[in-house]
Amino acid sequence: MGKKLRQVTDNIHGTIYLSSLESELISTPYFYRLHDIYQSSTVYMTYPSNRTKRYEHSLGTMELASTMLYTSVLNASPETKAKLFEKLEAYFGQIFDSVFRHFGNISAPYYVVNKEILEKFLDNYCKDMTEESVNRNINNAINNGCFDDSALDYFQYYPMQNDIKHNQNNKNFFLYRCLLQSVRIIALFHDVGHPPYSHIIEAVLDDIYNKYSSSRKNNKNIKNLKECFQNYSKNVNVNTIISKKSLPRDMRAALHERVGLSFLESAINDTIPVLMRNILDSDIPIDCKIASLIYNTLVVEFSISMLVEKDIFFKSFHKIVDGVLDADRLDYITRDSLNSGVDWGKIPYKRLINSAKLVYLCKDGEGNIPIKQRPFVISFPQKEIDDIGDLLLTRYKIFARINFHHRCMKTASALKTSVKMLAEDYLNSSRDEDCINPNINLLWMSLGIDAGDRKKRVILWNDSWLISTLHQSLVNLSGKDSQEALALKENLEEILLNKKRHYSLLKRKIDNQKFIERTINYIKLNEKNLSELIEREKQKVNSKIEDNNLKVKDYLNSAQFDALDSLNRIDEFIADGDLECLNSVITTEDCNIEQIIEINLQRLKDKGILLDFSIIINKDKYKDGLPGHKDILDEIYLYDGDEPFVFNETSLKQQIDAIRKNVPWLYIYIVPNHIENSEDLIEDVLDILAKKIAESVRKRLEELFPNSQICT
Repeated sequence: MGKKLRQVTDNIHGTIYLSSLESELISTPYFYRLHDIYQSSTVYMTYPSNRTKRYEHSLGTMELASTMLYTSVLNASPETKAKLFEKLEAYFGQIFDSVFRHFGNISAPYYVVNKEILEKFLDNYCKDMTEESVNRNINNAINNGCFDDSALDYFQYYPMQNDIKHNQNNKNFFLYRCLLQSVRIIALFHDVGHPPYSHIIEAVLDDIYNKYSSSRKNNKNIKNLKECFQNYSKNVNVNTIISKKSLPRDMRAALHERVGLSFLESAINDTIPVLMRNILDSDIPIDCKIASLIYNTLVVEFSISMLVEKDIFFKSFHKIVDGVLDADRLDYITRDSLNSGVDWGKIPYKRLINSAKLVYLCKDGEGNIPIKQRPFVISFPQKEIDDIGDLLLTRYKIFARINFHHRCMKTASALKTSVKMLAEDYLNSSRDEDCINPNINLLWMSLGIDAGDRKKRVILWNDSWLISTLHQSLVNLSGKDSQEALALKENLEEILLNKKRHYSLLKRKIDNQKFIERTINYIKLNEKNLSELIEREKQKVNSKIEDNNLKVKDYLNSAQFDALDSLNRIDEFIADGDLECLNSVITTEDCNIEQIIEINLQRLKDKGILLDFSIIINKDKYKDGLPGHKDILDEIYLYDGDEPFVFNETSLKQQIDAIRKNVPWLYIYIVPNHIENSEDLIEDVLDILAKKIAESVRKRLEELFPNSQICT
């Protein structure tokens, strides 16, 4: 009887096939919960059709990662292929040495669980095992169909003798199969650590842990919070075989990445021991048992090593999923565009991927790269440069026009505030019956490793659980009339019942421009004096540079530069209606636009004119998705011949900068005391804020340019 073929129909990629190991891994609670985690958090509340779940996105990422690996190796030069298999062979040697010669020293959990049955198997069949005999086992297992799997066969690279220096095609087939399966697992699990509503709740968890981790108050609720976070807030080692020492998690990584590593480890430790026992207890030939033992070990070790980026080799292949132009982005750019109902043209990602080429990078712009630091990079043909630009531009447009929509930002803020209020209410309560909803503690209790059945908690850690908890909290707030309870109740009604509570003061660029115009009118800028002052400052700077041979570096740190820069910024915010640019003119250590707005809105709240307000600085507008040039792998590589070269994003950056100017830097939301006159109130509030900002700008300009009469 043949193996059961598992397949999933996807609206982007068609049919996606799953290997037998992947089928087991996605059936664990750690992964299956992604069926109920929205890819774009609360965006669906504004764009109802955007209901992409991280489950299908993860499957799509796996599909694209498989294609990227396969085509890039297929298109690689013989020298690069030889180097790839040379590296894989070296890691195979480490695994062989650990399993067959030093098995007793292995501390990886999936081996410890199987230690008794594995030791018995090794004693009976592998006492005098050599690497050569293992190679024969692998060769026989492949010939007997032991590794037949339709999902992997489709992306399997078949090494040819003229590509590889050594005539060991079956061994290289096996090594590539291990690499392929590992890349697919990493792609499959790349989002597994996201909490309910993803980045919104991740920020809440970070905030409450940072606040209460050092709190002197230490009731049982706060104590439980600290215990649940302890595995993610300090260096915890990942036990592996192919490293001589255990690998630490990178604590600089985002919380969802650290949680994701823990969830992948748990999924592996729940799956691999059962798989190995079934193989060793089965009646398949000994060759297949030994080859399968090595295969599963290599796959696990490769997967973990990629995720923690153990060395430059594994970091190279992790970039297939976590790079500048990776499988993750290629999938969600296409998926989010389609599911949001926007049409920016079909993205030709298949053509781009099919022309990818793996390159062993020996040189960079500074010369030869040291051997131990040489990476493998995926490069794309130079002729596809326009498609690459379109992809990255579309990515930014998705954020600019969908995620940064003023209603999307509002619902995200309301959700974050509500969950944080519920969490703090619980943490500050001595008894469960005294708080609004004790079930909110599952938000961090799901992260606990030791207490109770973790799997039962993890499977509930999803969007539906959180929304149900918020609904329950709304019911529990009935009859409570404290100011905080009423604010929370109205926040929840806005999220859950679409009742409008917060009104946006600045929705679009045109609103910002009108606000800037209003502010400038109150500043009373004298445009004639301003032009003369700019020209005078330019002449001062030129004269200073010429007379003193002032270096550019020294000039940038000079008072003349500060003055001229401020004047140029005045021109800029007048022309573009850029509130952030206006802020840069007046910002000092104790004064900026955000503070001015907050102080004056608080005064209106104290007077009872406003019930509440919210201010959001959109720092994410500067995440353009372009190469950061932090290291050799933080680039996009192109080829037009043998030598790859770095993609120049200058023109693309200019296009993104043009779109960014339409993205608000500041979102201001108010809750009127009486909604009947909300439009008039919004105008009054904007007028008050414009006057107060104008006062600060005038004061700052007078400090920078005394006696200039720049303001009249």
